[in-house]
Amino acid sequence: MQNPPSFAFDGSYASSREEAYATWRNIISVLFDASVPDRQAVDAFRIKVDGYHLGPILVGSAESVAQQFRRSAATIARSGIDHFCVQLYPRGGFAGEVEDRSIRVGPGDINILDLSRTVRTEAEDFRNLTLVVPRPLLAPLVSNPDGLHGIVLSGRSGLGFLLANYMQTLYATAGSLDAGDGAGIAEATARLIAGCFGPATDAHEAATSTRRGARLLVVKRYIDDNLAVPGLTVDRIAREFNLSRATLARMFEPLGGLAGYIRERRMLRCFAEITSPAHAHRSIGDLAYAWGFGNEAAFSRAFRRMFDMSPREARFEVGFSPRVAYRRPSGPRGCEEPVLAQWIRHLRG
Repeated sequence: MQNPPSFAFDGSYASSREEAYATWRNIISVLFDASVPDRQAVDAFRIKVDGYHLGPILVGSAESVAQQFRRSAATIARSGIDHFCVQLYPRGGFAGEVEDRSIRVGPGDINILDLSRTVRTEAEDFRNLTLVVPRPLLAPLVSNPDGLHGIVLSGRSGLGFLLANYMQTLYATAGSLDAGDGAGIAEATARLIAGCFGPATDAHEAATSTRRGARLLVVKRYIDDNLAVPGLTVDRIAREFNLSRATLARMFEPLGGLAGYIRERRMLRCFAEITSPAHAHRSIGDLAYAWGFGNEAAFSRAFRRMFDMSPREARFEVGFSPRVAYRRPSGPRGCEEPVLAQWIRHLRG
């Protein structure tokens, strides 16, 4: 039997608390920008994290001190992922803002985050268990996938208790599972998550039907597949799906409108390429033009509004900044990015 791949990092074995903090920030950066308030907090920093790659999904645990976690528009663009993240807090919790809503997670509670959307949290000293689930695996199982972001299940509820016990059992046994069982485990896990969070999303937005939610998902996938097409317009999408402009407007109104949604997705692609060493030889204007922006000055203004930095600042301060290197559990020193980031980027439903 072949066990699934695993990784672990214990900050107590680092040469200093500062190194442990820097390494942790590098490990978690694919999901969140993590920070502590001051130098004193760095000097007291501790972290212990591990995880298992179960094929289509990841399961892991982290235990650390109070800190802030943020997933901004820049983080979303830089990471290039839009999975769902399900977290159980056996100890501690956080207060946070999920776009325009405030949420609170306490000991025993479970929350779900859509990693294609923004979030900011203030966590107290904590231990959590995390599942990372690809969007194509989970979204088709719920009637309103866009309503999942920021939903909290109380650990005292029946569904919360059921899911919490499952997550703890899955994590406790992950290291002894057969790597070949990953697909079946992932599907069962996604169905349980959908069964537990689905009723909450239905209550959150009862007017969204299964058919409408599925149609929105298909249109969004079509947009992502055709972002580089110059003629990707509202009229073209309306013809492609035999929908009226008014219907499309209603579907995308919660997302800022269809034209705004297309512009935002293109801007995220631009950010990813501007900050990628693979595209360092291409000018910012050339990359902007390739993704449908005809005026470089207007593009730069829109870029700054969305990411709070200029394209040039993103290229030289985000894209080419030095990274902390650390040892993989069974790999070479100095890997370009943490193994967790590599796993998450290549998850598939």
